[in-house]
Amino acid sequence: MGAATTRASPTRAAAGRRPRAEAADTLAERIERVATALFIRDGYHGVSYLDIARELGITHSNVHYYYRNKADLAGAVLKRVARDTLAATGAIWRDAAAPLPEKFVRMRDWIYRSYLQFNPDGKGGRPWGLLSRFSMEADALSPEMRQLIRATLKRLEADLQSAVAAAVERGELVADTPVDGVVLQIANVMYQTGHLTRYAAGFARLDELLRWTITILGRAYGTGWQARIDWPEPRDATARAASTATGGKT
Repeated sequence: MGAATTRASPTRAAAGRRPRAEAADTLAERIERVATALFIRDGYHGVSYLDIARELGITHSNVHYYYRNKADLAGAVLKRVARDTLAATGAIWRDAAAPLPEKFVRMRDWIYRSYLQFNPDGKGGRPWGLLSRFSMEADALSPEMRQLIRATLKRLEADLQSAVAAAVERGELVADTPVDGVVLQIANVMYQTGHLTRYAAGFARLDELLRWTITILGRAYGTGWQARIDWPEPRDATARAASTATGGKT
């Protein structure tokens, strides 16, 4: 009889490889997460692989292992942010049960939470959105990245179109509401959110703009709710959860 050989089963072999694969995936995600924050803070030109590696406590060759160059990394980051942004904003604007003013408040609060990540004291004009930040440096981006930004904004407009059209169908807005014109107005406000907080060095001006946008829309085309718009103070998710837990007494 020949010497016996030991061969791991495919299941055990796969299980043995899985921790390394999971660790690799986790590092790639950490690289993208740190790169996102740095790109937002410092812009495309202001970020190097050495900056990312220093933040993570790794060598820049580790970053190169996953992303050949900064354009590849920036493209991957932009895809992730665009996907997550559209998932969040689409859930707001396409919510069939929510009235239009509530959608404005929810969108305002989502923007506020994003703003607080880079302006934690609720004040200041530091950039907080990758789409607006990269839009300012469009010439440095690849054609694919510029196209992705355009496609993301176009998808946002489609979600807004759905929200306004649904408000007309439900009778929140009068039947002859100029849907396309209203969508154009709201979309242009959405496009300016990052720039407005930056140049106003705070969130209050944007908050007022969003409040007056829905207020004027209600006065022009609303069917009775324009005088009853509830516009609470912006609060982040932590404050809102605490308020719920204490019966709204935070």
